[in-house]
Amino acid sequence: METLENIVSITDPIKFRKTLIQYIDEHPSEKEKTLHMIDSLSQESKIWEENIGEPFETNQHRWTDFYYHNLKIRLTNNFSREKFLHTLDVAEYLEQHQSMLLSENSNEKIKLYGKTMGFIMIGGVSIFIAIVVVMVFYFKNKYA
Repeated sequence: METLENIVSITDPIKFRKTLIQYIDEHPSEKEKTLHMIDSLSQESKIWEENIGEPFETNQHRWTDFYYHNLKIRLTNNFSREKFLHTLDVAEYLEQHQSMLLSENSNEKIKLYGKTMGFIMIGGVSIFIAIVVVMVFYFKNKYA
């Protein structure tokens, strides 16, 4: 695990981006500290790029792990201040709401594999048995 001070000293831009994104994953609640360090570094050298790409998702209810993963890829390819700030916001949001998201997913699994799945299985087996009975009578009458 790299510290923020070590990350700032990395000179290779690609390694710097990837290591910083990994740091954000591990420390999503250190938004202010991370931003302050990067801003002090950006005064010495130009690290920010112009923001390009698709617009950000503003609805926090749609901020999922999948969206966050795609956002990190976009940030690696285009290291803009806007993308960086948005990535920090999404990481912090997901950390705060992770337990709630897990409980919602477990409720969906209970619904899917509980009574609902039982009714689906009973219906499927009933249809299968009905088809087999119809086929048996059809072939019995055809060749009898």
